[in-house]
Amino acid sequence: MGKEPHPIATFDKLIQRLRSLLKLLGLDSYEPNYRPNFRTAIVLCLAALYVGITMYDLVHFKDDLFNFVYVLITFFFATIGIGRVAIFLTCGDALQFLLAETYRTYREARADEREQRVLWWYTNIYRWAVRTYARTFVVTGTIMPLIPLLRFFVTGELVLPFGVVLPFVDVNSGLGYVLNYIYQVSCIVWTAPGLVSSYCLTLAQVVNICTQYDLLAVKLTVLEEHILAHDDDLVARKLRHLIRDQQRVERFVAKVESTYRLLSGVEVLSLGLQVVITLFVEQFSLWIPGLAVIPLFSGQLFIFCALGAAIQHKSESFAAGVYRLSWHELSRREKQTFRIMLLRSQESQKLTCVHIHDINLNLFVAVRVTH
Repeated sequence: MGKEPHPIATFDKLIQRLRSLLKLLGLDSYEPNYRPNFRTAIVLCLAALYVGITMYDLVHFKDDLFNFVYVLITFFFATIGIGRVAIFLTCGDALQFLLAETYRTYREARADEREQRVLWWYTNIYRWAVRTYARTFVVTGTIMPLIPLLRFFVTGELVLPFGVVLPFVDVNSGLGYVLNYIYQVSCIVWTAPGLVSSYCLTLAQVVNICTQYDLLAVKLTVLEEHILAHDDDLVARKLRHLIRDQQRVERFVAKVESTYRLLSGVEVLSLGLQVVITLFVEQFSLWIPGLAVIPLFSGQLFIFCALGAAIQHKSESFAAGVYRLSWHELSRREKQTFRIMLLRSQESQKLTCVHIHDINLNLFVAVRVTH
């Protein structure tokens, strides 16, 4: 920690690495004046090909229940990826705003030890989360292609990493199996970087909401100290700055909500159904990658809901801190100003799933009950 002059250096290094992956795919709409390019067209063609093959397989295996649901699992992989590509292509201005505001949180933090401690705390959490998520994808993406090879050498049985198979190709023939295996491995190779980078960049914005609320809590404590010390001039200035920062985090949450609410619904539905369908498949045949899919997607859904719960908790904790403030020590004029902050604090800030359900642990429980 002491080696870094400011936590923004560590944060920026993580963001630049993630954006470099998006640049490779032609999807870095965090860049001002971003325009789709040739690489974007290739990714869109590959995604369209994947969806087309998956739809063909669903029709082809409509009378084969096992293979039908096996393919259906892979279809929900596609929905998440397409949802994220759609965000990059249609919400570039919103993404640039959110990233700029995230950096602004670091730049506007004072040299106060308490504020710096908050920044370092969330920066280290984010760094750990990015590394863990990336390593999980790398390990999973490595194991899935290796399992069919190991199973072939042990039992002589030909199996594929996941369900989608190429049309008009006999998967039971040697050449057909090799072609399908290569295609499926190629899908893992080009989709994993995009999914990891897009998820982690979204995570940076969500973590930043918690950071802003903890910084507000620090500033609220400083305001309380000045109120009790009767530093009237400082109290007036700190109170105005606090209201400004409160409005800023509210705008930030609203922008995150408007940008991702549809995608959040798609991801909750897709992750939940993937777990349900994988459990169904495992009843008929041992699909070893599925044993990794169940805890991986269940864990991803839990983290998704836990972050939403954390934001709601931070908002409510800040509101409780506002109510505990020694407002009776304020002058009549500052009491009028304080009333603005009090009124704004009454409405809890939260993220929703397509405006249908709040994103919190109750949503996770509701999805798990359906399993």
